[in-house]
Amino acid sequence: MRPLALWRWRREPRYLEEYRRLRAEEKKLRRKELELRAVLRRKVIAPYWRIDVAYQFQKTTREPPYHFYAEFRKYVYTREPDKYAIFNEKVGEYTDPRPFMEEELRVIMFASSLLSRLRKDGSIAHGSWLEALKEMKVLPFPNFEVQVVDEKEVDAPLDTEQYYVRFEELGREPSEYGTADVEAWLRTYRRWLQEMARRKVIKYPERYDRAIRQTSIDEFVERFRRRLREE
Repeated sequence: MRPLALWRWRREPRYLEEYRRLRAEEKKLRRKELELRAVLRRKVIAPYWRIDVAYQFQKTTREPPYHFYAEFRKYVYTREPDKYAIFNEKVGEYTDPRPFMEEELRVIMFASSLLSRLRKDGSIAHGSWLEALKEMKVLPFPNFEVQVVDEKEVDAPLDTEQYYVRFEELGREPSEYGTADVEAWLRTYRRWLQEMARRKVIKYPERYDRAIRQTSIDEFVERFRRRLREE
């Protein structure tokens, strides 16, 4: 700051030029530091990572007493975090999940509706379910975490996708589902999709599946409400 102080005091251009030169050099060194930090984080100093993404919903009221909580979580242990998370060069951290991580949460939610909200006429009350959940989002949404973990904390084969689902309601025991349960849900969903295609109820099953994966909850609810208005 000395050249800047001299410039303000004496108004000689050489001091202003020196200040600008030093500022440019400082920015250059800062950029280099961030680059080196990014490289350092990828080294074998911390080889084991847990990548975790979750949708969480909660509503609690006192009168009448009411509590509801739902969680849909996907996580993986890996030594290659770039497969599952996006590295933000500006902050030198992994800040966002790869799209497929979040997409599968939407499929899991749809599969849960298929198992528990199938109407007698064969339709699925998924739109109304999401409409209710939309107002209960727990922020940040999705909840995304990237953690460096010790090898002793790794309790599953590396790069094996794991799942966890939990439901809580006042007056009932919490319901918890692990990887094997959720994988069974996903198999049921795939069989249902094949059957709907066979019956020609769904003409383009791949397009249907892609829509489930890529449509956010807000977008899905908006389409659901628009369809109700049209009916």
